[in-house]
Amino acid sequence: MTYFYFAATATGLCVMASFTVRRPKRSIPSLALVVVTFALLFEEALLNGLNQSAGLSLALLATLALPLVGSISRLSEEERYALQACGLMFATRLAFIPFPQTFLKIETTTPSIYALVIALIIAFLILKRISLTKIGLTRGPYSISMQVSAGASIGIFSGIIEYHILKPSPIRLAPDVIQATLYVVIVMTLFVGLGEEMLFRGIIQESYQNLLPPWSAIMIASIQFGIMHYGWLNPLELLFAYGMGLVFGYSFWKTKSLIAPVITHSLGNIVMFHIAAYNEIMLTPNVMALTIIFATVLLLPTVPWQRLPKPEFRTFLPAKPIWGKCRGILKKYFDEISTTTKTWLQALKELRSHASALHKEKETSFEQDIIYLCPYCGRLLIGKEKYCDMCGRQLLPAVNSIEGH
Repeated sequence: MTYFYFAATATGLCVMASFTVRRPKRSIPSLALVVVTFALLFEEALLNGLNQSAGLSLALLATLALPLVGSISRLSEEERYALQACGLMFATRLAFIPFPQTFLKIETTTPSIYALVIALIIAFLILKRISLTKIGLTRGPYSISMQVSAGASIGIFSGIIEYHILKPSPIRLAPDVIQATLYVVIVMTLFVGLGEEMLFRGIIQESYQNLLPPWSAIMIASIQFGIMHYGWLNPLELLFAYGMGLVFGYSFWKTKSLIAPVITHSLGNIVMFHIAAYNEIMLTPNVMALTIIFATVLLLPTVPWQRLPKPEFRTFLPAKPIWGKCRGILKKYFDEISTTTKTWLQALKELRSHASALHKEKETSFEQDIIYLCPYCGRLLIGKEKYCDMCGRQLLPAVNSIEGH
C-alpha cells in the first residue's frame, strides 16, 4: 500500500505538470484521460499484489467499456480514437490469459505474450484503417543513421542506469553464448521494443496529440508507460520509466518515426540483460568507462538537433515570459537606433548635397564677382561684361574677386 500511495502521488503530480504546459483545447477529453490514467494505476496495483482477480476484471471492464463509450457518445473522431487506444492499452494486460501456465516458461513467456500484443495492435490498425506511416513505421525527416546513432547512445546509457536501479539477480545464459545473445537481441527488439513503442508512441501518444498540446500528450503517455512498470515495486523504476517515456515520446514527436524510440528501448533492455549476465566483466571500471565513451561518441553526430518549441507555462510563470518583454524592449530600442541612424545618414546626404551646391555657387559667384577695368576711360565694371559700356573698348580684369580681395 505504501508503494501504491507513492505511485498515486507521483502520478497526480505528473498529471498536474502535464496540464501546466499549455491549456488543453477541451476539458472533457482531458478529464477522461486523467480518469483513465488513475484507473490504469489502480488496475496495476490490483494486478501486482493487492488482488490479481480484481485487477484482471478491471482490465477486462476497461477493455470493453472504453471503445464502447467512444462509439456511442457524441464525441469527435479524434476523441473516440483516443478512448479506443486506451482500451487497447488495458487489453494488453489480458494477453497472457490464453496461454496455459505450463507453457509460460522463462524462454517462452516474453515472446509469446508480446507476439499476442503485436497481433492485437495489428488487428486494431486494420480495423481502424490506420496507415503505418501514421504510427511511425516510416523513415521520417531525419536520416536513418542519425536516428540509429542517437537511439543507440541513449539506449546504452539507459541500460546502465536501469541496471543500477533494479539490480537484478545474475542471469545464467545457455552454453552457446552466441545463440543466447541473438535470442536476447531478437526478443528485446522485435517483440518488447517494437511492441511497446507501437502501442505507447505510435497509437496512444499519437492519438493524444490530436487532443492535447504536444508536451501534454507526451507527458500523459509517459505517465501511463511508467505505470505499466508498477510490477517492479520500485519507486525509482517508476520514475525512471516515466523519464524514459519522455525521451521516447520526444524522439517520436521530433522524428515522426519509431526508429529511434525502438532502438533506444530495445538496446537499453539488451545492455541491462548483458550486465546482469556478465556482471563480473561488464561492471569493471575499464569496461564501464569504454562503454560510456562509446555511447558518447555515438551521440556526437546527432548534435545539435533543432530544439523543441519552448512550452508556455501558465501556472508557475507569468502569461508573458520576461524574455518576451525584454525582447520587445530591445527590438524597440534597436528600431529607434536604426531610425536614428537612417535619419543621420539622410542628414549627412543632405549636407553633402548642400555643400556641393554651395561649392558650385561659390564657383559661379567667383565668375560673377570679377571686377573689370577699362584701360582707356578708367571705368570699373562688375559682372560678365567684357566691353566698356562708355567707350566700347575691351575690359581687363582688375581684381580676382571681392572675397579674394
